[in-house]
Amino acid sequence: MYYFALFLPVQEGGYAVEFPDIPEAFTQGSTLEECMDMARDVLSIAVEEYAKAKKQLPSPSPLAKVREAAEEAMRASGMDSSREPLTQLFQAPEIDMTPVKLNISMTRAALAGIDEKARRLGMTRSGLLVRAAQAYAG
Repeated sequence: MYYFALFLPVQEGGYAVEFPDIPEAFTQGSTLEECMDMARDVLSIAVEEYAKAKKQLPSPSPLAKVREAAEEAMRASGMDSSREPLTQLFQAPEIDMTPVKLNISMTRAALAGIDEKARRLGMTRSGLLVRAAQAYAG
């Protein structure tokens, strides 16, 4: 899926960036190039969070609706009206949440520790290992 990002000029220079369809995805930068990179990153993070929460991504809005959102944002926030807001289409990354069975090796003591921790947290062994890996990699 593709989502439009709004690049709204701010008084201090640079742009505030938001994705009208994904309100959790917003950022700001001092140059357009910086904002483009940050927009890709924030969209990727938001899509991953939707996947973790098992939430469906919203349907992308058409350009006309995004332009209306830009005009409203410019009016409501007092942004720099001497510069036009920009729109850019970004592809949302595909996040495959299909479970995959793994075969790993560890000591019995390590496995017992993992199972005990998972039990205390009310989680499954797999759930604990996934959460730990995400926290470590994040």
